[in-house]
Amino acid sequence: MLNRVHIQILDNPANWIPGTDSGFGEQEQNQLIANELRNDLNYNYPSVTSVEYIDLFNDDADGFSEIRELLNQGIITAPIVLINGVPKIHGGIPSTLIKVEVEKIISSGPLH
Repeated sequence: MLNRVHIQILDNPANWIPGTDSGFGEQEQNQLIANELRNDLNYNYPSVTSVEYIDLFNDDADGFSEIRELLNQGIITAPIVLINGVPKIHGGIPSTLIKVEVEKIISSGPLH
């Protein structure tokens, strides 16, 4: 069996400041990128990959307190991409780089 790859895109739409253009529309754009990535990976690696978009400041988004704290301190910037639970990328959703990481995991061999 191939290694499964779970990608989580953690976003911070609460970072949008009302009355400014800062971050406006960015959540929708990030959701669109996440959906395109999901479709592409599902096409190329059916039943092996999953992509999840998560609003970090939604009441349903539990379990990311450390990442929220790093965001609040300005150490990292949203969106944050986790691959199999490990933070890999922050500040954007580079689909090409994510696909390279997915390919590395899948090609590393079957689960034991």
